[in-house]
Amino acid sequence: MESPIRLFYRLINHKASSAFLVLLLSASTQAFSFPEGKQQLTSKVVNYVIKNQYDSAFSAISTFPVTDKDPLPSLLRLAVLGMRDVDFEQIIDSTRFLACYDSVSRELEAWEQQKGVSSYTRMLSGLCKAMHAAFYLRQKKYMSAMQNGFSALDHLKEAQELDSTNYEVDFFLGLYEYARAELRSRLWWVLFWYPGNRQKGIARVQRCAQQAILTGEAAKLSLCDMYIEEKRSKDAKIVVDVLREKYPDSRFVLWAEVKYFEAEKKYSEAARTYGRLATLYEVEQFGEFNTLTTRLKQATMLYESDDINTAKSICDKLLSDNKINNYRTIKKETSRLSEKCHEAAD
Repeated sequence: MESPIRLFYRLINHKASSAFLVLLLSASTQAFSFPEGKQQLTSKVVNYVIKNQYDSAFSAISTFPVTDKDPLPSLLRLAVLGMRDVDFEQIIDSTRFLACYDSVSRELEAWEQQKGVSSYTRMLSGLCKAMHAAFYLRQKKYMSAMQNGFSALDHLKEAQELDSTNYEVDFFLGLYEYARAELRSRLWWVLFWYPGNRQKGIARVQRCAQQAILTGEAAKLSLCDMYIEEKRSKDAKIVVDVLREKYPDSRFVLWAEVKYFEAEKKYSEAARTYGRLATLYEVEQFGEFNTLTTRLKQATMLYESDDINTAKSICDKLLSDNKINNYRTIKKETSRLSEKCHEAAD
């Protein structure tokens, strides 16, 4: 599963030891804090989201006090809607998402008029705009995404200028730093002047993973992807293990785990994890696409591990399911793998 945040980064290069990485992911010494009484509720919502329990997350948001008109509950609602789309790899309710975005924007404007601009309000504004940009990135509407994307970065930078201990903003700022550095590395003869520093990006995302409440878990998932990209499998496994201990049934974490297994060519283990993902998606209302995708991935990993008969059986079952006719690419890839399985079995 390709998360929209992966559009912001490619590579990392850090010489931290494994022991330091474990400490980094488990420690927390944050200074910036949410308004009184809202940090614990925010953590609760994030916990539900990582566990893919979106209805519970919405219910938790409804318990936030509404008397002070704080935009945080609406922002969290927007985040839940966006992460649900990421999970199922589809835009489930664009009308609700865009209406929620408009609500957050209005509430933020009113809040800043009443209480003034602060690191907290600039952070909420930047995150809101970043989620809006990601919404369009998922649909490959790049021009629409750019407008709010750059504005989001400006607001997040301003938030940290107002409070240097606000590490929530380091998630998107760090990923953007990676993206700039990687773009320059690929097109150095054209963009030799282009700013971007991988080490600064690394420091930001790791600091976010260590200390942030709202974006910290997303930062950990991103670190896992980064280590895999860099073929630093040992560090990737550390991150996966930390996340699996806390969220054993999270589909987000299972996707991270299966990518680690694939990178290590542990195909039997990858097949089991893909099978677990398929089972979890099968019972979800919006899980049809990822059910078929993960079953195909499971069969592919079984084929790679020389379990040809089981791979063939999964392919045959997929091709006999009428649902696959709605997904031309999946059907084509399944048919191709089925042919390879039958050839190998003969």
